[in-house]
Amino acid sequence: FFHMSEIKFTKSNEVIEWDDNYERILELAEASDLALPFSCRMGNCTSCQHPLVSGEIEYPFGHTGEPDAGHILLCCSKPKEGSDLVIDG
Repeated sequence: FFHMSEIKFTKSNEVIEWDDNYERILELAEASDLALPFSCRMGNCTSCQHPLVSGEIEYPFGHTGEPDAGHILLCCSKPKEGSDLVIDG
């Protein structure tokens, strides 16, 4: 049984099912009309970082900026296959 990841954003209480047509969490959030901060879209500036409450992510394209401990970069991350995420954002 394949489990499609869900992403919950705590501030808006939105729960969005991950869609593999998107490569990054930020793209999915934008398509779902969630306004989240970002700037460079490449993982350099870290303006898109948010605390990860639970779940596991991966950076398929890498990044050069280093998020704070316990935070993820929304512009260049996606959920690990089958992992639900809770993001404080």
